[in-house]
Amino acid sequence: MTSIRVTALALAAVLLALPATDARAQTAAAQPAAAPPAGNPPPPGYPYPPPNSYPPSYGYPPGYGYPPAYGYPPPYPVYPQGYPQAPYAYPPAYPAYPPPYPAPAPEPPEPPARLPGGKWRLGAAVLLLPQGYLAYDLKYRSESLQTYSRGTTLTAGITAFAEYDPIRHVFVGLAVQYLPSIQWEPVARSSSSSNSYGGTASEVDFLPQIGATFNPIPRLRLLAYAAPGYSVLAASGLLQGYANLGTARGFVMQTGGGVLFAASEHLFFGIRGSYQWGFQNEQVQSLTTGEPAEARFRSHFVALQGAAGYWF
Repeated sequence: MTSIRVTALALAAVLLALPATDARAQTAAAQPAAAPPAGNPPPPGYPYPPPNSYPPSYGYPPGYGYPPAYGYPPPYPVYPQGYPQAPYAYPPAYPAYPPPYPAPAPEPPEPPARLPGGKWRLGAAVLLLPQGYLAYDLKYRSESLQTYSRGTTLTAGITAFAEYDPIRHVFVGLAVQYLPSIQWEPVARSSSSSNSYGGTASEVDFLPQIGATFNPIPRLRLLAYAAPGYSVLAASGLLQGYANLGTARGFVMQTGGGVLFAASEHLFFGIRGSYQWGFQNEQVQSLTTGEPAEARFRSHFVALQGAAGYWF
């Protein structure tokens, strides 16, 4: 029993002595030699530490494992087939940008009406005679038996005309004018020697025209003309004691001017103003003696015309 205790104590002493010795040996080996003083060359035979004599690097303990490599999570459950395996690629470039949406084409402007190119014009007009004057004188053997001088009431009429442009700025034409009812203002008898009465008449005038034109713009024409012509006047209720006047005939002169507007290639409108003098004479016969006498008529009219017609 005693021998067993001695043996155990001896083994314990050996085991305790061995670690201390190894630790001191390692500590002595880990401490390198002192470096030579700075600024002085090392003395000959200075023992530099051998290369690779530093302590070994720290190592992981045995059995340590690195974490597993990072991996993408499994496919999202919304897509049962998983993410597409092909790498993402941009869509192919357009060979050319698509053209922009075309703007609606503007409506073409309405072409302007063509200007008249012809030289002939046919038209008609309505006349208003707001002011007029008419006088007649019944002469028997160069003596005045009855005289009358008075204004006329408002009178209306119509006219038709044809015109032609032989050269630029000049036109010639013919107008036929009809006044269906001309009324004199009645005058009471003033003495036995003056037997004047109111009366009515109708008149037809044939008026050859010659005039000049000027175009300030292509569609507008200014004109002035003169029309010496022939007139036929039929009156009634004027003379006392003599047969009713039949038709007095004579010379008539009309001058005027106006504006003509070409609305299209053929249609035109116009406004004119005119002044007219009339000189008509007629032979009448006394109801009692049968002797002839001469009735002379003199007239002045101011007329306004509104015309329209065809240009070709």
